[in-house]
Amino acid sequence: AWTTDWITARGRKALEDYGIAAPLEAEADEDVLLNGKRIVKCTNCGSTNTRLVSQFGSTACKAQFQCEDCQEPFDYFKCLK
Repeated sequence: AWTTDWITARGRKALEDYGIAAPLEAEADEDVLLNGKRIVKCTNCGSTNTRLVSQFGSTACKAQFQCEDCQEPFDYFKCLK
């Protein structure tokens, strides 16, 4: 089965250029279950001062985030294993 581990550096860059934050490593997503906070970089300004708006974005594999600095919303592609 396909996993997000297969996304190349070029693919991650293309996602970010399109406005979608590339998936973090699996361990980072698993840490969310313990501490409840996922650090996701804003695709617009690069800030890590972001907050989760919705666990589900335009599709089930994405979450909706908003940057607290530039106020822009963006999607985060969840880690799939």
